[in-house]
Amino acid sequence: MHKLFALVLIPLWLVAGCGGGHGTIGSGGGGSGLSCTAETVTLAEQLQNPVTLFAKDNNGVIIELPSVPAAGIADPSGGVLVFGIGTENNNALGSATVLDGDPNNGNVTGYLNGTSYTDNGFLDSGSNANFFTDKALSLCSSPNQGFYCPMQTIPENATLQGTNNANPIPASFSVANADMLFNASYTAFNDLGGPGINSSELDVGLPFFFGQNVFTGFETASNPTPYFAYGGTQTIAEPGPPNAEPLTVDAGPAGLSPPSVNTAFISVTVCVPGTSTCQTIDHVEVDTGSIGLRLIASVVTVSLPALMDSSNNPLAECLQFADGTSWGSLATADISLPTSGESAKGVNVQLIGAASAGSPPAACTGTPENTVDTFGANGIIGVGPFVDDCDPAADCSPGPQSANYYYCTG
Repeated sequence: MHKLFALVLIPLWLVAGCGGGHGTIGSGGGGSGLSCTAETVTLAEQLQNPVTLFAKDNNGVIIELPSVPAAGIADPSGGVLVFGIGTENNNALGSATVLDGDPNNGNVTGYLNGTSYTDNGFLDSGSNANFFTDKALSLCSSPNQGFYCPMQTIPENATLQGTNNANPIPASFSVANADMLFNASYTAFNDLGGPGINSSELDVGLPFFFGQNVFTGFETASNPTPYFAYGGTQTIAEPGPPNAEPLTVDAGPAGLSPPSVNTAFISVTVCVPGTSTCQTIDHVEVDTGSIGLRLIASVVTVSLPALMDSSNNPLAECLQFADGTSWGSLATADISLPTSGESAKGVNVQLIGAASAGSPPAACTGTPENTVDTFGANGIIGVGPFVDDCDPAADCSPGPQSANYYYCTG
């Protein structure tokens, strides 16, 4: 979720797979005297899942959030983002049930109210509500029309099934009246629901994460199948080295209007590569539904070097989320997590809204989300189940997919 009264940013590769269309989009826009042309980029030129670049604890993440009451709570304490699965004493799968995802898009199959969401169910920490279709539930009036407002709290008996499961497992949740929840001015709710943009998908969002540990296992060379896992007894790790970072669910960056709801944040330190010139940026959203570190350019005060293509042209990217589009230039940085100490060098980063990228080309359509207020965070760290932000084959060809790369000159 990147703003209170709109649907969550869900990259289209997770919703419907990466289109991966071939051919060219052609030049367009660019503004500020720039001309931008779409191009195919190599794996080294794409945004990577930054966790996969860690020296260890790099095969997945666990989001561990405490339980919250049905009426909601302000700024729940005790949340942790744990790096790695089965690599340390604090990140074992334990009794959680593993749901293998489709290798092409990471999705599992969901079931709800007699509908089968075949290969179109997913667990997404970047969704601030559970998004699904239930015509029996009334929508809220404006400005909260992106959420459900039933007269009384309604139980939804959802289930999820991985490609490895003989039977689906429970993923039940409740839906309360969003207008009444928001009137409390809290930041965390376990019963917020809304209609999905696509009626054929079941998006199990952050409300489901409260009170249990939710695992996202990455596609890797040794494990080609991405997966989710949850269930069993919850144990929340202690923040600190070697792999546990504090996770907050609060109102977002100072002055954000409207404030964030059901958005999980960490802080990330970015450094000019190979130097001690660094900046720690707070309120970076943790999203299991996207790939890559993306920062709002206006909050970045260090000068990060531009990422160039093989012809020494500066690269830019248009990333299309479900509720909007972010455009910006690409740079490289060394990153670290201030509490756990996890780190990676030479990470590709998108600087959303950077003046150096000019205006987006005509093919970069969708509602612009290039500022802190429109994005709802100072940035986003995408820790979804893949290594790069195009598709498992690492093919970022120009076309109708969520991540399109450009070189801009002028």
